[in-house]
Amino acid sequence: MPANDSGRVRELLNRDETMEAIDPLIVDGLNVTEQIRLLEDQGYTIIPDFLTNTQVSELKTAFNTDLPITEMRAIGTESGRNWRANNFLAKTRAADYLFMNPRLRAIVQNFLADRTQINITTLFNALPGETKKFLHQDDGLWPIPRPHPHFLCNALIALDDFGVENGATHLVPYIHQWHDLEVDQSAQTIQVEMKAGSMVLRAGAMWHAGGANTSQPERMGVFISHGVSYLRPRATTYFCPGRGCQNATRKDAAPARIHRFGLGVDGRDPVDVLKDGVVVHPEGHSAAHWRTEYAKAQLD
Repeated sequence: MPANDSGRVRELLNRDETMEAIDPLIVDGLNVTEQIRLLEDQGYTIIPDFLTNTQVSELKTAFNTDLPITEMRAIGTESGRNWRANNFLAKTRAADYLFMNPRLRAIVQNFLADRTQINITTLFNALPGETKKFLHQDDGLWPIPRPHPHFLCNALIALDDFGVENGATHLVPYIHQWHDLEVDQSAQTIQVEMKAGSMVLRAGAMWHAGGANTSQPERMGVFISHGVSYLRPRATTYFCPGRGCQNATRKDAAPARIHRFGLGVDGRDPVDVLKDGVVVHPEGHSAAHWRTEYAKAQLD
């Protein structure tokens, strides 16, 4: 997305409601302005056919063959029927293109800000027998009083059809605007039913929970959480095998997850550090060296 488009959507949303937004931001046929409006209003939005059938099939193959799997026993479930492959950017190249999808990037950068970073990347599979998780807010990790700016823009991409019986995600619409409420497990929810290849995006303050899979079909998906770059991410994605990260370029890696904020790595761009492995600035020298240099300069 061109740099001068960043922030256009938020400007449009902040106009007087009686004025027509005559020039919405359209990216690859998607009305990004409308998606941001839905995120701000109801806390979530669904984009059908985000992936093609071929892309869905390739991602499922990668999940089933490339990645080491762990069980998730947390957020209220102890079934052992929820498989996870966290930090999958470090483990497979099959999903790299997702992070540079211009539609996703336009939504993230306009909902959060220009300076974003990856918070979490997870491939998951809710197997038959998985139980419902507790409702929770993903942005509750940071102990900052509400209301506060949006910290997260979370994307969930279905690799299987999501239905009520196989545990489609529970959401509590509009609740992200009620900053003074504690999460209530008895709150009325909706379940996000969508076809494989569809994507649901939600605000970080949205109350949500994975559902119970009471059927035979599995429920596989990709979870990509973007966050603002001034907060520490929930998962550390910088540490990964060289076969993945060392091939990163500033063009495609930095906007997605290797964002330089502040000093970077000893004053260097993290992309450069991943390429050459040098974690100490090459212009660093001992105090004796610099004293000698200063003495020479004075003589000159």
